Amino acid sequence: MKSLKAVLASCKTFHQALQIQAQAVVTGRHHDPFLMTPLISFFATNHLHHSHLLFSQIPNPDLFLFNFLIRAFSLSQTPHHALSLFRSMLSSSPPISPDSFTFPFLLKSCAKLSLPKLALQLYSHVIRSGFESSVFVVNALLQLYFVLRDAPNACKVFDESPVRDCVSYNTMINGLVRAGRADSSLKVFGEMRGNLVEVDEYTLVALLSACSSLEDSGTGRVVHGLVYRIFSCVNENELLMNALVDMYAKCGCLEVAERVVSCGNAKSGVAAWTSLVSAYAMRGEVEVARRLFDQMGERDVVSWTAMISGYCHCGCFQEALELFVELEGLGMEPDEVAVVAALAACARLGALELGRRIHHKYDGGSWQCGTHRGFTCAVVDMYAKCGSIDTALDVFRRTSDDMRTTFLYNSILSGLAHHGLGEHAMAVFEEMRLQGLEPDEVTFVSLLCACGHNGLVDDGKRLFESMLSVYGVSPKMEHYGCMVDLLGRAGRLDEAYCLIQNMPFKANAVIWRSLLSACKVHGDVALARLASHELLAMEHDHGARYVMLSNMLTLVEKHDEAATVRKAIDDVGIQKPPGWSYVEINGALHKFLAGDKSHPKAKATELMLRNIDMGLKTIGHVISA
Repeated sequence: MKSLKAVLASCKTFHQALQIQAQAVVTGRHHDPFLMTPLISFFATNHLHHSHLLFSQIPNPDLFLFNFLIRAFSLSQTPHHALSLFRSMLSSSPPISPDSFTFPFLLKSCAKLSLPKLALQLYSHVIRSGFESSVFVVNALLQLYFVLRDAPNACKVFDESPVRDCVSYNTMINGLVRAGRADSSLKVFGEMRGNLVEVDEYTLVALLSACSSLEDSGTGRVVHGLVYRIFSCVNENELLMNALVDMYAKCGCLEVAERVVSCGNAKSGVAAWTSLVSAYAMRGEVEVARRLFDQMGERDVVSWTAMISGYCHCGCFQEALELFVELEGLGMEPDEVAVVAALAACARLGALELGRRIHHKYDGGSWQCGTHRGFTCAVVDMYAKCGSIDTALDVFRRTSDDMRTTFLYNSILSGLAHHGLGEHAMAVFEEMRLQGLEPDEVTFVSLLCACGHNGLVDDGKRLFESMLSVYGVSPKMEHYGCMVDLLGRAGRLDEAYCLIQNMPFKANAVIWRSLLSACKVHGDVALARLASHELLAMEHDHGARYVMLSNMLTLVEKHDEAATVRKAIDDVGIQKPPGWSYVEINGALHKFLAGDKSHPKAKATELMLRNIDMGLKTIGHVISA
């Protein structure tokens, strides 16, 4: 046996370990726990299933072996085996009692599997076994409650615990920040310092995260000072430097964040640079974000994703797609966030062919496992907004019920609404209800929009009235806007105006614009003047509002009043900015402005448009200004 153990000590590969196992079987020692324990330990690193098989061949495994395998499974992708081993412990003959090292790994398994009821049973077992004062058990229990999003019980355990170490405080601070209680986490840190518990880098990272959540740069600077007092070589600690940059960036102190990045070895910290790129882009300074992105010595997928998402946030959709294609060209596999951002850009630009290519390329990608709901929503939204509603419906129908969420239903409902398929949208909403999913504010915006596009006034009114009474969703400005549009399209202008008058908040420009547009369609000059007055008070320098009123007055032959409005436009010096559009031809995007003459085929395009205009007039269609 000694020779086998000596050989095992020098074992390096799976094949060598199998040879040792075979020799143990031949010599009849494969039931010997003293020999098999190191072999089980070796296999547990990369071949846990084989380790479990060897364990099952030992007649009476001891507590050490049970704890070893329970720990290994709790850290693996199959934590349920840890719980099965615990049951085997208790049912063995004689039963093996767990110790303070058993429970932390069992609680970790419950956390990974999200099993609150079993966790409660385990906690009862902890108390019966007398281990509730074990700091290891307490720390695992705190982590479990925060994973289960049960901050109150975590706080209760923490307050009642007689022993706390640095890990206890770190778990509380980090857990409270993630639970949206960053202010409470700062109080816990104050208690930690008062009890003279030693602070480590993870404590400070959690504190900086709390300051980020609160956007409290003042407290952040205090923590920054504490970082330098505790750690002499902080510039070489990438974890802390990244946390500092992220804190300053999220607090809007981007210049300070840049100075931190430029210190010491943080220059090579990809995460720090990425935080800066993301912060500048989210603040609308996309040119600065791109400059920093280009200056990065090293970029990972997250860096590219930050820049692509930043472009989308700032409305630079073509630039986002160009960068996404460049990322692919480098042979890097984008993550789900980057792919979703690219699909959103395709949706905004109407780039159907590019969106279809992205869909088919990444559908079923390795990054998608377990988190593909966002991808599916983006695909459905892209097809719908690019005009291919049938494909959007096909993707939606092929999605299994357990993967359908409120977000996915919102995507398809929005698409159906904008394609004028109101009755179809109502049917899909009924499916959503039967599936037990709760509608949210976005759901009702899509449904009311669908009713408006199809003249379903009664259905729309019924939905609007049921929002709060049935579903507990308070109508917001967008919902009132949809109702005004619905009533306006149906010619019920007085009813629309009455709704505006009785809103619980002051109507915004979008609502008055919707009413003005309806007045133009139905020729209600008096109400149009009133809507225009409200609009111009909000947007006195917006040329389109004057033009809309002037066109309506011309349409009802109020030429003198129309001329007065036109004169007001000239007197104020208002100019309506030219509109721009994208068109996709053979997978390439082309941008053009209204009245643009710079394209080499501008004359041919203008001639074609004139021919189309003449053809429309021939069949009696008059294009409104």
